[in-house]
Amino acid sequence: MQHVPAAHPYTRSISGPAATFLPDPAVPGAPAGQWWPPTALRPEWVAEATDHVDVVHLHFGFEHLTPAQARAWVSALRRHRVGLAFTVHDLVNPHLRDQRGHEDLLDVLVPAADVLTTLTSGAAARIRQRWGREAVVHPHPLVVAPAWVERPRRTASVWTVGVHLKSLRANIDLDAVLRAIEVVRELGDAVLRVHVHADVLDTGHPRHDPRLATILAAHGGHVDVRVHDPLDDAALWSDLLATDLALLPYRHGTHSGWLEMCHDLGTEVLAADVGDLNEQHPIRSYTSLDDLAGRLVAAHEAHRAGIRPERPSAAARLAERDIVARLHTSLHRDLARRVGG
Repeated sequence: MQHVPAAHPYTRSISGPAATFLPDPAVPGAPAGQWWPPTALRPEWVAEATDHVDVVHLHFGFEHLTPAQARAWVSALRRHRVGLAFTVHDLVNPHLRDQRGHEDLLDVLVPAADVLTTLTSGAAARIRQRWGREAVVHPHPLVVAPAWVERPRRTASVWTVGVHLKSLRANIDLDAVLRAIEVVRELGDAVLRVHVHADVLDTGHPRHDPRLATILAAHGGHVDVRVHDPLDDAALWSDLLATDLALLPYRHGTHSGWLEMCHDLGTEVLAADVGDLNEQHPIRSYTSLDDLAGRLVAAHEAHRAGIRPERPSAAARLAERDIVARLHTSLHRDLARRVGG
């Protein structure tokens, strides 16, 4: 059983103890631990791995392929009797502005998969409508380490809204962040904590946006800008435990692992009304910049009234993770029997 990628937190979470978990094949010329672009998506790897791999489960990391390359990979799987499971995380790719290439790849991979899964019934409905395929629906499992699920949240005298821009992937809407700054300043007892990776400050960075200068210049009592390299898990989870409301300013998307992380830590979420985010967990969502402003004000008022989002227990999230892991183990075993028979 080969997950693609194997090193991703989601993949590790759905791999139960009964599964044989294979690491990502080494990427030629890449540093140790780098899984992209996945070597397992090469037809040559399929030919070499056929003696110890009976099923490949694809999740992420295929956007570098052309449709012709994807078809060649699928043909290699068929030729060597290796089953293909595919979890459709992204009907819309958050890393891309132009979706045509992604859609072309889905037109190859979705019909070719022996088993399809996805995270919400809304996504499954669109898969059914577009390709006539049924996808097994299961929830997104636990994201953070179990010990953190019930770690105490930190409180402060001001209401804290947090937004992590990271390296400005293609679906980040900076206009929403600028509008949030305006609203937070008007609220008075609130602060907007903006995280951004140092690389996008370089004007030569492919995703540098000149509007960043406006955000970075917005230091003051109500805006806290933090420029840094990617945070490790402990630093990120600590930050979210001290964040009252996480803003997800997405232009497009389907599902969100970030939303799941906030759910685990008890951080309320305000997100753009895209994809099926609001089906993952109860969240506040907005449809326009004006709506964003109103939702921020409403969330602030609810917080002042002592209303907090319901936080899951570690036991509940672990039980859910075990159910999802058993589901995948069963799917993989059934598929291995079918293709090997």
